[in-house]
Amino acid sequence: MTQRPELLAPAGSWEALVAAVQNGADAVYLGGKMFNARQSASNFDHDEMARAVEYAHVRGVKIYVTVNILLADHELEEALRFLHFLHNTGVDGVILQDLGLARLVREVLPELPVHASTQMTVHNLEGVKGMLEAGFKRVVLAREMDLQEIARIKQETGADLEAFIHGALCVCYSGQCLMSSLIGGRSGNRGKCAQPCRLPYQLVDQGGKNRVDPSEVGEYLLSPRDINTSLYIPQLMAAGIHSFKIEGRMKRPEYVATVIRTYRGLIDRALQDSGAYTVQEEESRNLAQIFNRDFSPGYFFGNPGKDLMSYKRPNNRGVRLGRVKGYNRQDKRVEILLEEPLRLGDGIEVWVTEGGRSGIEINSIFIKGQPVEFAPAGTLVGLPIPGKIKPGDRVFKTHDAQLMERARETFTSPRETRKIPLEFFVRARVNEPLYMQVRDDRGLAAEAYSGEVGQEALKRPLTQEFLQEQLNRLGNTPFELARLKVELEGKVMLPMREINELRRQVLLALEQKRLSETRRPGVGQSALNRRLKTALAQLERPAATWSEKSLAVSVTDLASLKAAVRSGADIVYFGGERFRSKGPVGEQDIHDGAEFCRRHKASLVLSSPRILHDTEFESFTHMLERLRDLPLAGILVGNLGLLNRIGNYSDKPVIGDFSLNIFNSASLLYLQEKGVTRATLSPELSLKQIQEMGERAILPLEAAVQGTLPLMNTRYCPVGSILGGMAPGKKCGGPCKDQKFGLKDRVGLIFPLEVDQFCRMHLFNAKELCVIEEVPSLLKAGVTVLRIEARREDPHYVARTVGHYRQALDRFLQGGWNEQRDREAKQDLAEQSPAGLTKGHYFRGVI
Repeated sequence: MTQRPELLAPAGSWEALVAAVQNGADAVYLGGKMFNARQSASNFDHDEMARAVEYAHVRGVKIYVTVNILLADHELEEALRFLHFLHNTGVDGVILQDLGLARLVREVLPELPVHASTQMTVHNLEGVKGMLEAGFKRVVLAREMDLQEIARIKQETGADLEAFIHGALCVCYSGQCLMSSLIGGRSGNRGKCAQPCRLPYQLVDQGGKNRVDPSEVGEYLLSPRDINTSLYIPQLMAAGIHSFKIEGRMKRPEYVATVIRTYRGLIDRALQDSGAYTVQEEESRNLAQIFNRDFSPGYFFGNPGKDLMSYKRPNNRGVRLGRVKGYNRQDKRVEILLEEPLRLGDGIEVWVTEGGRSGIEINSIFIKGQPVEFAPAGTLVGLPIPGKIKPGDRVFKTHDAQLMERARETFTSPRETRKIPLEFFVRARVNEPLYMQVRDDRGLAAEAYSGEVGQEALKRPLTQEFLQEQLNRLGNTPFELARLKVELEGKVMLPMREINELRRQVLLALEQKRLSETRRPGVGQSALNRRLKTALAQLERPAATWSEKSLAVSVTDLASLKAAVRSGADIVYFGGERFRSKGPVGEQDIHDGAEFCRRHKASLVLSSPRILHDTEFESFTHMLERLRDLPLAGILVGNLGLLNRIGNYSDKPVIGDFSLNIFNSASLLYLQEKGVTRATLSPELSLKQIQEMGERAILPLEAAVQGTLPLMNTRYCPVGSILGGMAPGKKCGGPCKDQKFGLKDRVGLIFPLEVDQFCRMHLFNAKELCVIEEVPSLLKAGVTVLRIEARREDPHYVARTVGHYRQALDRFLQGGWNEQRDREAKQDLAEQSPAGLTKGHYFRGVI
C-alpha cells in the first residue's frame, strides 16, 4: 500500500496559517521573528507561535519552524534558547541549515526533532546518510534531484524525505547562491535574498557581444518557471517522498488556500486509485490563476533545459484571456474574444505591442453594448482599457475575484472549513445527571456529567432528533457531528442550557487531550543552562597555533598550475572540477601536476566538484581510488555527501571548501569530527568575525583573498539551453567548448560564466575580490592559508597575481610589511579586472 504523503504548507502570517489548516494541510512550516530564511515575511512572535501550535495541534496539523540561516558565533546561544522555547512550546520539528547549530542541538536539545534544510544542498545518497548519522530526522532534498535519484535514496536509507512540489524555484542550488549577497549585500543565507535572478540579463561572448536577441528569446535568463507537479502525484508518491512541500512563505494567504485545497484533493484522489488518477481542468486553471510564471515539473524527470525557464516574464502571468480583436472608436472600448470567463472585479493585463504591459481592474463589461456583470468564455466583450492597445495584443487575467473570495472565506469566516468528525454518546435518565461522551478520529475520548439531574418530562421529552440538532451546532469549533448514539430511559428532560454547557465541557476536554497527545516533555531552564554551559564551553577553548602561513591557488588547467607553482604558490587545488572552455583534464594531467609540484616543493590538493549527483559521485570516487598512491597533499571537499564518505576512498587529509558555509566555531568543531584538517571560511564572513573565530579556532583557517568568486552553481545551463538547443530528449550541441560566455546586467556589468564537465553553470562575480592590502590583518586574525580563486583564469593572470601575493606574504613573514608596495600591487591587479575590485564582505558582512 502506498504511504500517505504529508502535505506541507507555507505560512508567512497568521492568515496564511489558518488558510493552510482549513484547506487540508497535514503540516505547516513557518518562521519566528529571528533566524529564518524569509525575513521579509510577517512571521510569528513568541505568543503567536504558541497560539499557532495550539491552533494546529487541536486540528491534527503539525508545525515545523524554520531556523534555516547561517549563524555567527555571538548568535549561537540566543538561537539555542529560541530552539528551547520552540521545543517547550511543542513544535513538531525545526528546519536547520547551519552545521554548527545542528551539532550543538544534538547536545543541548536532543529531544527536539531536526530537519535538514534544502539550504544544506543535500543532493546525493551519501549526503542523506550523513544527515541521518548527524541526528536529523528528515532531509529536505535539493530541488535539482530527479525521481530516480530520490527513489534510490529512499530504497537505500528508508529516510524521511521532503521535496518541493509546487511554487517558485531557485535557479541556483539552495545554499550555494551568493549573488544577492556579493552584489547587493543581502544574503540568501541570512534570509534577505533580493532575487537578482529575476532581473534581465543578456548572454554575451568573451568580447561582450550579445549572442541572443532578447526580443526573440527574452531577457530573464536566470528566472525559472514555477514548479507544478499536479499531473505527477502518483509518481512522486511511488518514489518515496514522504513530505510534499509547497513553496510560498512570501505569498498571500489566498494563494496558500487555493494551492493547498487543490493538492489536498489531488493527493486524496491518488490514494484512492493512482491508476485512474487525473487532474480536472478547473484544478489546473486555479493553480495557474492564483500565481504562475509558466509551469514546469522542475527536475523530477531530468534536466528540462530551456523548458525550465520563464525567459519573457519573471512574475505572475495569470491565465490567458484572449487576444484583442479590435477597437470600438465610438464607445472607446477594446474588443476581446474571451477564452476564459470574466466578471467585474477581475484583474487583467494586456501585453501591448508598444510600451510593455498595461494592467487594470475590470469595472465594466459590455456585451453588444449592454453592461453585464459576468461574461462566459467564447463571448466577444467590450472593455474600457487605457493605453496604446492594438489588435493581436495578448490579454491575461491576473486576478480572479471569485477565486480569491472563495479562498478568503476559508481563513476569514468564524465557521471552520476543515472539520474533525466526532462520535457522541448520550445517556439520560430521570433523577440522574445526563452523561455525555465524545470520541474523535484518533480514538481520544472525553466525558462529563451535567450539573442538574434529569426531570420527568410533562410535554417535550428528550429525543434522538432533538439531541442530534443540539449537538450538531458546532459551527465555530473545529468539530462536526459524525455519529450520535443515545440511551434514553423514560420521558426525561433537561434544560437546553445544561445540554449546551455539557457539550462545551466535553469539547474543551477533548481539545486538551488532543494537545496533550502531541506534547513532548519540556526541558527545564536549569537543565538547559547546564547543557548550554557544557556545549558552549567547547567553543571557548583557546585557539591552537599554526606557525606556517601559506599561499594557495585554485586552477582548472595544467598550464595555470605550473604558472602558480613557478610564481610561488605553496598549495595548488586542481583536477576534480574543470571547465569546458579550457578543455578536458584527465588523470594523466593530475599525475603530471603532482609530479611538477613535487619537484618544485609545492603541494597538490585534488579539488572535487561542489555538486556530485550519485552517478557523478561514483565516477569521482572511482578516480580517487585509482589515484590513491599519488603524492597528493589532500582532497578539497565541498559537499556534505563526499565529506561523509571521503575516508572510504582516500587516506589523504581533507580540506573543507567554502561551499560548506563555515560561518561559526561550532561548524569548525563539526568538521573536525568529520576528519577535516583545514577549513575554508565562508566568503560572507567579515574580518571582525574571522578575528573572533581565530581566537578559538580548532582547525587551520583558509580564506579567499583574490579572484572572481562564484555567485551561483546551477544544474541549468543558459548556454546549452539557448545556444545548444538543450531540451527534454535533445542533446546539447556543446557551444561552451573552448568558448567563454557571460551574463550582462542592466548597467553593463558582465558576470562571467563557465560550464563544468557535468554541464552545470558556474556564474562568477563581475568584480574581483582583492584584499592584498589586508593580508597582514587576515594573518593576524588567525588565517593560515590565503587562497587565490583562479579557476577560470589563464596562466598569465595566475603568474601575475600569485607573484604579488607571494611578495606580500613574504613581507609579512619577514616583518617588513610595506603599505606602498601593497598599494602598487593592488593597482597592478586592478588592471586585470575591467569591472573593478571589491573587498567583498570583509568590511561590511551580512549581519
